Amino acid sequence: MGKRDRFRIFERQFFTIAGSSEREGSLPIPEQVFNDLEAFSLEKRMPDPRGINSYILEPEGEGKERVLKAGGYVGAVVMKDGTQFEILPMLQAKDRNGNILSNKRVFLNMLSSMKELPLDASTLNTRAAENLNIFESFILAFSNEVMGIVHNGLKQCYTPFINNENFLKGKVVYAKHATKNFAHKDKFFVEYDVFTINRAENRLIKSTMKYLKDITSSARTRNKLDALIANFDGVDYSMNYERDFASCITDRSMKGYVNALKWVEIFLLNRYINVTKGRDVSYAVVFPTAQLFDSYTAYNLNRMLDNQRFKAEMQVKRYPMLNHAMRRDSAQALAVMTYRESGMRVVFDSKWQGLSGQDENFGIRETDINDLYNLLETYHSDSVCYIYPLTRELREDSREISFKSEDGILGRVCFVDIGDMEKSLSGVLEHIFGEKIQTTDKR
Repeated sequence: MGKRDRFRIFERQFFTIAGSSEREGSLPIPEQVFNDLEAFSLEKRMPDPRGINSYILEPEGEGKERVLKAGGYVGAVVMKDGTQFEILPMLQAKDRNGNILSNKRVFLNMLSSMKELPLDASTLNTRAAENLNIFESFILAFSNEVMGIVHNGLKQCYTPFINNENFLKGKVVYAKHATKNFAHKDKFFVEYDVFTINRAENRLIKSTMKYLKDITSSARTRNKLDALIANFDGVDYSMNYERDFASCITDRSMKGYVNALKWVEIFLLNRYINVTKGRDVSYAVVFPTAQLFDSYTAYNLNRMLDNQRFKAEMQVKRYPMLNHAMRRDSAQALAVMTYRESGMRVVFDSKWQGLSGQDENFGIRETDINDLYNLLETYHSDSVCYIYPLTRELREDSREISFKSEDGILGRVCFVDIGDMEKSLSGVLEHIFGEKIQTTDKR
């Protein structure tokens, strides 16, 4: 696949039809490719609790001036002809050593915090992960898990085997024996246990490898999966994913299978993340950027917690899923923390939005300002802290944004550097609670 077949944009940028008027932030693509991508985007809706549809790429304009704008979702879309599209977060960042992180590295760092994804640093902190689209990175992670299973040997189990045999073994199934062998006195319809690798877990993994082999856009990955499938000779393909998954065993003996089966849930059962396909689309995997930032913030916030000094309540937030309406009872906050010594109770929520000192109220949405008062009442808290990503422009602006009443500060807007979240969040918590916060090593 040539480089010309891969198109990459960032949030707030957009695809246009090649030959139409050029606009800042646009990336022109062939008209037929644009039409196919537009049709897919319109088909895949992300309904929110208000009944409003959003799209992976938002269609705007008419005729040749149509655009597909990225905003709110990041990920990858791969067409059946091999054309790839990547949408990446809007922000670059610097790590604690001052090195600039690419938008793709920011994306991978945020993904690593999602507990729904069985990813580890050894998979993500590689040149391959930066070069591959995100779905191919997931396939790489899954195949690495399967390699570990193959290296340690496929697990076997005793499973019932029923057949008409020439010998007597196990127990006779008399109802079947009477009808099948009425004229064959030399045969026995029997049931007995066999020790086999043809168990539910192995069937699901083999089926997942076949599914991925058929849709991957990487010849190297396809060859790797072929080599792995060869080790599953004697294992059938699963005929019923849900039934086989319900039969999986999760005891200590199957510890090496845990992550591989989590990928099976993602790929075959479409759980946890938005993975889909379309008429002209081989596969697409997308994430609400707000979900990634929430997950990244919550993961690092949880590392700051000292349970002796703080009581933390992590809230369950819900996010749009493809063609599935969201429930209206979604929690609006990310976490609630109470400082045990003083009883001070603070609600935290993260907002994936680049603020600007040039805009009124820095560009903070009016709905977020209104929600602040709802959060105070809902969680019976003393104040609210909104956490926004730090932009290049705001690095030079040290003004604190706060919402005050006669009784004191009701809410604060704090900024975190997504390149060094630990240090940033530690500073935020120290500023709010007046206590030095130490990072812990817990997940």
